[in-house]
Amino acid sequence: MAALHPDIADVQDSVLVVIDCQERLWKVIHEKDALEARLRTLIRGAVVLGVPVIFTEQNPNGLGPTLVGLYELAPLAPRIAKSSFSCCGAPEFLEAVRRTERGTLALCGVETHICVLQTTLDALARGYKVQVVQDACGSRAPENRAAGLERMARAAATLSVTESLLFEWMGSTDSLGFRAIRDLLK
Repeated sequence: MAALHPDIADVQDSVLVVIDCQERLWKVIHEKDALEARLRTLIRGAVVLGVPVIFTEQNPNGLGPTLVGLYELAPLAPRIAKSSFSCCGAPEFLEAVRRTERGTLALCGVETHICVLQTTLDALARGYKVQVVQDACGSRAPENRAAGLERMARAAATLSVTESLLFEWMGSTDSLGFRAIRDLLK
């Protein structure tokens, strides 16, 4: 049964975008270990449920590649290099999203108040629905993260958390991925 409320994420319409979780930047992210654990759960869940994953990398020559521990969970997912802070500023990103034929972007990564925020605003302006997975977003300073989340909520993005999003994608215990997701969340 399809969800009736428009803010409930549809597994058939979602794509997970993991923004700029890169080696050199990661060293200065607040509570990075807990954040990485949630990102790992989210990416694993997306893979189990057949949600496409896209990784972006801000200036990878300067900041390094996506954390290996994250990328290895979805090794066939595209990794898109970008110089714009908004992922939507990279034509390759927009093409990767278009190829998924999905209209909801589930955003996570760093930094919440810069790249995640600007991607959210641009994606909303382009007509995408945006789910920001707030417990899977980080910044160097907690107050910057909070400010970014507040702006995204005011802009009409839906704020969610990892567990809520995974359960929305499943919809019920009848989901083929229910047991695997349940085990991920233990």
